[in-house]
Amino acid sequence: MGIFDFLKKTETAEATEITEAQNEIDEFKNNACIGILDLFPMKETNQLLIVGSLEGTLKVGDQLQFCNPDQGMEALGSVEVKKLSSQNKDADSLTDEVLAHLVVDRLPSLDKLKKGSVLFSSGVEEEQKLSSYSDALYRAFVAIQEGQLTNEDYLAASLDDSVEILRLFLWKCRQNQETESEESYQANTRKLERLAEIVKDKLLAADSVYAVYSEKTGEPYLFSTTYDRGEEGYLCTDPMIMLLTPSWYRQFKETIDSRPNSVVKLIENTEDKKGIENFLGTAFYLNGALGAIFNSKEVSISASALVQKPDYSNLPEIQVPVMNPDLVRWMLLMGQLDSPTTEDEEVIYKLYYKFFSEAMPKAKFLIPLDAASEFKDDSQEGSSFVLEKDSSFNIPVKEGKDGRNSVPVFTDWKRLRMVFDEKWNGMIEEAGGMIEVFDYAINPTEYYEAGAYVSLTAFKDMQELSEELEGRANG
Repeated sequence: MGIFDFLKKTETAEATEITEAQNEIDEFKNNACIGILDLFPMKETNQLLIVGSLEGTLKVGDQLQFCNPDQGMEALGSVEVKKLSSQNKDADSLTDEVLAHLVVDRLPSLDKLKKGSVLFSSGVEEEQKLSSYSDALYRAFVAIQEGQLTNEDYLAASLDDSVEILRLFLWKCRQNQETESEESYQANTRKLERLAEIVKDKLLAADSVYAVYSEKTGEPYLFSTTYDRGEEGYLCTDPMIMLLTPSWYRQFKETIDSRPNSVVKLIENTEDKKGIENFLGTAFYLNGALGAIFNSKEVSISASALVQKPDYSNLPEIQVPVMNPDLVRWMLLMGQLDSPTTEDEEVIYKLYYKFFSEAMPKAKFLIPLDAASEFKDDSQEGSSFVLEKDSSFNIPVKEGKDGRNSVPVFTDWKRLRMVFDEKWNGMIEEAGGMIEVFDYAINPTEYYEAGAYVSLTAFKDMQELSEELEGRANG
């Protein structure tokens, strides 16, 4: 090697070091991220005072972009920092300041700013923006406002905001539950109920929301966890559907879409804002879901707190729509498992089947009747009838199992119409009414996993179990 080659290599190395150092300086210059805690218009100067939590380094004169992470990460505009202060002291620059005060010119685009908005330098990643967003909501609505929203906050908050605020306040309550007083507990419970109500309002008014569906049942996936309590037996948590806010789904789409046996569907609202409400009503009061999980299992709200249960108390019995949520719930959970492949799945399946068996003898079904059937009275959706003496009817009968025939029965009109068109009516069948003659093929739709086949022998076993459990409860 010649001396000139050696010098050439040394110069290259020095140049590389300088470049890396410059890159570090440039990165340092572009790492500011501020989650907004509050905003104060300064009428005298037509400027805006922004209070935020700063990560990174910020200087007077820096250019910042801003976004609302609940709506997307795209920049909605930019501002120039005119003044900086902290702890009532002006500063030329600030680094990692929990309460930073920024003064910027009040531009029309800044009307989009709210608590939880994020100001950021050009080099900030999306992950950091999300972190600043969540941190700002925690500091503003949990640490400072203690779980309460003003009317202005309520109007500005999106569905994503309200879900995240509820999650954060719930986390705070759980952290302090062992040491808090009864008075504090009751106060926090009321605040949580109000936050859940806000989530409901924002959900029902939203343009759309995503729901996780089961590929096997064709219905919203029911999430439930089973715990082994030793001698006390097994505990099954309330089965719930999972809703995903649009922003959350966009951020974690890859992970969510990779879940086995499930698919995410968009639920769009209608002009009258009844689309999402109707979807929830079906999931709760036809399918038997007991509530909804939002984005993660940390936030859940009961069915009754989201959509009121239909009240048919003033209707004649014949006009009350046929619904069997307590039965459908367990059929869907069994259908999601399909054929258990592990010992744990076998235990869970047997638990679901036990609950299904308990509900089965109390069920009311719809049996499809063709147009040739003759009844003296028709009244309800579809229409449905109660069998009367001297009535003639035709029902579809198929070959069943073990040499017996079966008849299709449906838990509600939704399932019946998935198989039989408007030419078919429905007869209300009390569970067990025809079981001596025909086995039951319950909800035999294209999603066969969502239904069940009940033989005469199985039904009698279910009756015994139901009576035994009812006796224990009353005993």
